[in-house]
Amino acid sequence: MAENSITSGKVMGRVLKAEGVEYMFGLQGGHIWSFLLGAGQSGIKMVHFRHEQAGAYAADAYARTTGKVGLCFGTAGPGMTNQISGIAQAKSAKSPVVAIYGQHGTAEDGRNALQEGYAEKALGQYTKWTARVVSTSMVAYTIKKAMRDAMIYPQGPVAIEMPNDLMNSRTSLAKQQGYIPNAYPEPDPPCPSEASVAKAVKTILAAERPAIAAGEAISYSHAEEELREFVELTNVPVITRRNSRGAVPEDHPLAFSARARGAVLRAADVAVTIGLNLGFLEGFGAWAAKAKLIQITEARTDIEFTAKSEQIIIADPKMALKMMIEYVKKNYKTGVPKKEAWLKQVNEIKAKERARLDEEAEKTKNEKPMNPNWVAKATLAALDKNATIILDAYTASHYFTERFLGQHSGSVLDGAATAGIGHGVAMAVGAYFGNPKRQVLSVMGDGGMGLGGMDVESAVRTGANVVYLVNNNSDYIAGMGPLFKAIQVPGRQDLVAPWGIVPTNYAKMFENVGAFGIRVEDPAKMTDGVRAALNAGKAAVVDAVVAPIGSASGLVKAGPKLPEFMPFFDAEDFNEPERSYYFPPKK
Repeated sequence: MAENSITSGKVMGRVLKAEGVEYMFGLQGGHIWSFLLGAGQSGIKMVHFRHEQAGAYAADAYARTTGKVGLCFGTAGPGMTNQISGIAQAKSAKSPVVAIYGQHGTAEDGRNALQEGYAEKALGQYTKWTARVVSTSMVAYTIKKAMRDAMIYPQGPVAIEMPNDLMNSRTSLAKQQGYIPNAYPEPDPPCPSEASVAKAVKTILAAERPAIAAGEAISYSHAEEELREFVELTNVPVITRRNSRGAVPEDHPLAFSARARGAVLRAADVAVTIGLNLGFLEGFGAWAAKAKLIQITEARTDIEFTAKSEQIIIADPKMALKMMIEYVKKNYKTGVPKKEAWLKQVNEIKAKERARLDEEAEKTKNEKPMNPNWVAKATLAALDKNATIILDAYTASHYFTERFLGQHSGSVLDGAATAGIGHGVAMAVGAYFGNPKRQVLSVMGDGGMGLGGMDVESAVRTGANVVYLVNNNSDYIAGMGPLFKAIQVPGRQDLVAPWGIVPTNYAKMFENVGAFGIRVEDPAKMTDGVRAALNAGKAAVVDAVVAPIGSASGLVKAGPKLPEFMPFFDAEDFNEPERSYYFPPKK
């Protein structure tokens, strides 16, 4: 077909390829066939899933792993609505995702069209913006703007929907309005003033117990080396959070993580956040209440204004750290305070937590069914240091996240503040295509596997060499079943909570679609089982049979004191003999 007569779908493919897109993730449908054809002819590789939600989750993981835009797509109506949870997760994670959706024809608005749906209404709260393309002359401009805006800090998702009559209409690149290929040079990042840098550095170095908490912006501004150099230059302990976890390797002498976090941060007299929003996952900055708080970030919207701050600097983290390093080298040529007492205190906190973790695992290493403490330790013993892990399990995520020591940005991917499940299957695929040289382990529960499990077949089909570790306890939110049985219906152990799961061998299940499968019940064989899966050379499933232990399990013993922990219980709840949510009674 002549250059001056191609479909808008082919224009989309050419522009996306020019913008550097290598992969796109989603599920095809008739409303977007023109786009899929154009993308394929432009050389963009399609990773095709079994469920639309997987496309958004994979694009999110790809973006967090690479620091580049992750592209997902879906057809009209349910193709778009099925991705809402993944787009919401990307927003929560500050992940640069661009979503492309088809739509019914423009002449069918409000007429009960086939797969009628409006992304602007459905996705508005979860995106930076969502736009409906209303002219074939605006296709290229809208695509390029989406790719740019998704990467502007704070990064986040952008969605485009296009009616299929426009997508199939013929146009040309020459007719595109407001579009010039490769005409947008990256602007210089915002820099702090020299006075602000001087004030911040002096405050940090004058402190007895300073600490740094660094967030996603370290990863997206590629400031890992600057952050490491600054903490080494100033002897300041650092914790890396969210997508930047591992930017300073967590086994670095100045790094702290896991449960040591609270004790160290609460003891600090100066706390510096760099590219980190003090939202729910950071306790809204409550840990800094007694410290002088310095917030450094590129966007005013990232500032937690309810946390009392000593100083706020609006600047690109990389540039801010560079200037802070230069200031220290210029003005402290004889060296900076050693802070030996503070570093000793931090190291003692870290050592105590490491000892606790080792003790907990060793105490449980012979338990059957396996204890998740041991499963986490034994599994991580099989991984390379630079592996990427995805957390998608109520029980297991807790045990894994506090033991894993990240070595690079994007080393730990999770559901962010959306705290969903079912994302881990597709995110592993996205992370693999983001960096195929790294081991990828997705820590699943059987609940999450139930939501996203069919896309293990997609991992097999696309050649994603990833490992899914299923913490198989035949329960949904481990510990809640025994809790409700013990508290709600005393003496009636014949009743089961409705969220129990039929015992399933997930290794056998997914062997049927070509995955390597291994079931582990003996704790002594856990490490070898994971190692075999990692060496299988294809997608693998490790079915680890674990005890149904979760945070709720300990509350079973609380008895009448339970309302102190879970205030939605009333006194009469302990005495009523039946509850409708038990189904079915055991025969």
